[in-house]
Amino acid sequence: MIKITQKDNKKFVEIAEKRATIRPFRDNSERDIRKRIVKIKGEGWKAFSYFCYEYFPHIFQLPFSTGHEEAFDYVEKYDGINAVSGYRGMGKTVELGIVYPIWKLIKGESYVIHVASDEELATERTAFTYNELSQNTRLMNDFPELMPIDSDESDFFLKNKARIRARGIKQSIRGTINPRTAKRPGIIICDDIDKEDNIGNQTIGRRKMSKIIKECGGALDPSGGKVIWLGNLVHPNYAICQFEELIKDEIKASDDYQETDFDVYNIQHLFGDDKFLLRFPVEDKEGNSVWEEQYPTSSLPNLKKKFGLTGYLQEFIGKSVIEGNMFKYHWFKKWKVLPKKFRRVWLYADPAWGKKGCFKAIISIGYDGYHFYVIHCWIRQTENSKFFKYYYDAFNELNRKYGAKFRASMETVFGQDRVIADMDTWLKENNYPTIGYRIKKINTRENKNLRIERSDTTIETGKILFPDGQDTPTLISQYCTYPDGYVDGPDATVGCLERFGEYDLGRGRVRVRSFRN
Repeated sequence: MIKITQKDNKKFVEIAEKRATIRPFRDNSERDIRKRIVKIKGEGWKAFSYFCYEYFPHIFQLPFSTGHEEAFDYVEKYDGINAVSGYRGMGKTVELGIVYPIWKLIKGESYVIHVASDEELATERTAFTYNELSQNTRLMNDFPELMPIDSDESDFFLKNKARIRARGIKQSIRGTINPRTAKRPGIIICDDIDKEDNIGNQTIGRRKMSKIIKECGGALDPSGGKVIWLGNLVHPNYAICQFEELIKDEIKASDDYQETDFDVYNIQHLFGDDKFLLRFPVEDKEGNSVWEEQYPTSSLPNLKKKFGLTGYLQEFIGKSVIEGNMFKYHWFKKWKVLPKKFRRVWLYADPAWGKKGCFKAIISIGYDGYHFYVIHCWIRQTENSKFFKYYYDAFNELNRKYGAKFRASMETVFGQDRVIADMDTWLKENNYPTIGYRIKKINTRENKNLRIERSDTTIETGKILFPDGQDTPTLISQYCTYPDGYVDGPDATVGCLERFGEYDLGRGRVRVRSFRN
């Protein structure tokens, strides 16, 4: 199976060359054709995989992996926004972006739209489909009704009145119909939506994500339809990575979410409201390949060497890590077990009051005399009530566990001290005891960037250790994109570290005792 990427579109040419080698079926009587059509029009993976192998032998030359079947099952079962990310070479585009829509056309779909970062790239998908329908001898023989009747490969009709169209993500999709069937699209394929110009601009990715969810999703046929969004989780600013964060936030905002029981960062697939994201890494939990025929387990070390740690994590594991300008992904070490005792524990919060679009952040850190351990890591774009509740729960947990060694604080610069009063009011209204009198107000006027940059040695040397889970991926992402993007998590982390005298000493400062006569 061949992976089609924006950077390597010559693969389409390679497949086209192999298409010419397809021979008609040996058994080709009317009875044989009817038998094949019955199999293809069946339901589920058995029918679809049969269609792939029998009609596209030039594409599907290896056995499928369990991930291919799993991706198909979810996409086939659910309507809505169906996103699929997977390792390089998995073949998402040909399986779900090209052949699946053709299979659905056979089963009655009448309008398919291919969307990409621009119309030219989308047209490469529709042109590939056009050529399969008009040159693949097996398709032409058994399904003559799928023959294109137009010459425009970017927007054409088939003999059975179905329509296939290419659109760029910036072009309008709202309200489009197939005029020959009066139907809205039942399938919209969004592939290669992200381009490298997203990397430096979070707004571009967010705008594309919103376009897919609202406009593409809203353009679907009311009787049922699906957006199949194919992409790679390469950079946090990419639209599909922001979609990933959106679903995580939906899960964490649900009433039945328990952080101790369910960690959204350590599960494979994410399901939100009328949307999901399937994530397929090349390795299983034991480090073995999930598709031996394409990537033998013995070849994985060579892939890591070839692409480097960051590239391997991005392209094959599906982690949107960044080799930052200042902070590097591999600097961030994780703790496995917290020490039983700490010399001091601090809780720190940045309420981001009045800062539109910023993240509220709550960080707690314990110091055992050797390392700083991040105990709580909570970084969210959310309402104040959830901020108040998490801070209150973390306060009580730490106070109960560490007693006199525990201190609480909150950033109060630029009038944010009123947040403490607002929290106490909220606690009273919800029958909780107030804690505002126990919170130390931190009014730091020093330049935020300088404070963040001073933490580089502490992180690089492994002096500070982070939890595996919670909102640590968000924190690391903000560090690695520094100075671009949001820095609320790093700012809160440094604010908490600065509560410890040992942190200042570790930064090379010298305290001078004052002697009076």
